[in-house]
Amino acid sequence: MSGNFQRPQRLNWPDLPMPTARMACFSYILLIIYASIYPFNFNVSVGATYLDWILAPIPQYITSFDVFTNILGYLPLGFLIVFAVYPRLKSYRALLLSIIIGALLSASLESLQTWLVTRIPSNVDWWANIAGVAIGALIAITFDPTWLSGSVFQRKRIEWFGVRSSGILLLMAFPWAQIYPQTAWLAMGGLATTWPNSILWTSTFNFATIEIATTMLAWIFAGITIALTMRKGAPRLALLFLLLITTIILKALFSGMQFGADKSFAWLTPPALWGMIFSTILLFGALQLNRAYLYLIGICALLGMLFLVNFLPQNPYYLVTIQEWRQGRLLHFNHLMSWLAWIWPVAACLSLIKGLKLKSSI
Repeated sequence: MSGNFQRPQRLNWPDLPMPTARMACFSYILLIIYASIYPFNFNVSVGATYLDWILAPIPQYITSFDVFTNILGYLPLGFLIVFAVYPRLKSYRALLLSIIIGALLSASLESLQTWLVTRIPSNVDWWANIAGVAIGALIAITFDPTWLSGSVFQRKRIEWFGVRSSGILLLMAFPWAQIYPQTAWLAMGGLATTWPNSILWTSTFNFATIEIATTMLAWIFAGITIALTMRKGAPRLALLFLLLITTIILKALFSGMQFGADKSFAWLTPPALWGMIFSTILLFGALQLNRAYLYLIGICALLGMLFLVNFLPQNPYYLVTIQEWRQGRLLHFNHLMSWLAWIWPVAACLSLIKGLKLKSSI
């Protein structure tokens, strides 16, 4: 071996900030503020000061649901703060800052809730929020610096979705659009309270068949729309399968929170399950077709889903679910999710139209 041989040095990954995490952190803080003090109808003449809740006795009725949701609500905040302050603060310094920010934010909102008629400030909620932000920060500081700097995320985003951000936004929003109950699993865009569909039909329907068809059209439309935003080298099948699994887990989690753990999968009826299986098989086969055919299939699936959701009679089991849905639990969050279930197909349709224009201009 030559004496001039030198062992190559290991390159250290540069510590780069992650602007996306900072924007996400700021947006999530705004979401927490909205969910905590909406509808902002303050009444300062309630006769209590804004710090009375700190030394107040423990509430007589504390449910595990309230504690769990307070922890879960602040967990993403701690996670995002660690990413947002990197590389200026790392490890346990980032953890400490996350706890301080979470504690101050939660304390401020609990104090403001003193003057809201529909809210009850609680020191138990405050401690649960601190626990949530601490857990999220502890999870985040275990990540590799290449993830904390955002370099891996940005590289994969460009590699899989290119410069368009619509694809990654649709991908991230899709699981949340399924939380609020719909007429069928994976269905969206329902305007059942607007359309007089009950007077359009006089015959009876097989609601199981309608649920299978609606689920199939909804997943084919969503899968094709997201797949068309990806570049050629992207692992489309793997990402769509991961998206479906994530959606199922998130739906089960929030269904359990609303109805109880024993009903976490009550929404996954046999028609919904078979519709999901059949549509997944058809979707994976359709992704092998030319992109022009995919645009056509995606638009047809969207129109079919909207027709089944809005113009056919509603499934009686869906009506019962809506009646049992506990609006008092996560009231404002549920309101946001119901809007997201309507906005997502509109945004996906605009993405399809934009993709067609780009394709025709090439």
